[in-house]
Amino acid sequence: MTTESVALETLHVWAISLQASEEARRRGDRRYGTDHILLALFEDPSIEVALGVNLQQARQALDSLDHEALGALGLGSGTDSPPLPMRAVPKRPKIRDVMKKDRPRMTPAAKKVLEEASKPNRRRLQITAQQVLAQILTLQPPDPAAVLLGSLGVNTSEARRRLNVVAPDS
Repeated sequence: MTTESVALETLHVWAISLQASEEARRRGDRRYGTDHILLALFEDPSIEVALGVNLQQARQALDSLDHEALGALGLGSGTDSPPLPMRAVPKRPKIRDVMKKDRPRMTPAAKKVLEEASKPNRRRLQITAQQVLAQILTLQPPDPAAVLLGSLGVNTSEARRRLNVVAPDS
């Protein structure tokens, strides 16, 4: 895939939030954080180009990190449960879709990433996946997304450079 073939798509903040909450729900997490937002961004093909990894690799790396963390707590793999299937997520969701009681809640770090990404568009809640990724690339460990990117071997400066090639106006 070339960078010229990737069209920038403007998304509603709620669409990213809803997709991230579905990633968390699928994994059995009660809250969604920056790592879930990162997984949600893979809906946009330019994110795969910028990071040099795909959604499947990112999910596997997050699973490995979870297994390591559980192992450090002395919890074995016997407690594993299969991931839940993803629900369909509308491109233009309504607020009622996002606020359902069975949806995982957002962590403060996830909220800050989405707020910072939408700052250039204060009057509208429209952002691009590239704007959100640019914010995620500024995070440092122990932030879950930064740890995930590190475990995937993503060089954040190189990813920023690729992101600027794919989306020079973001």
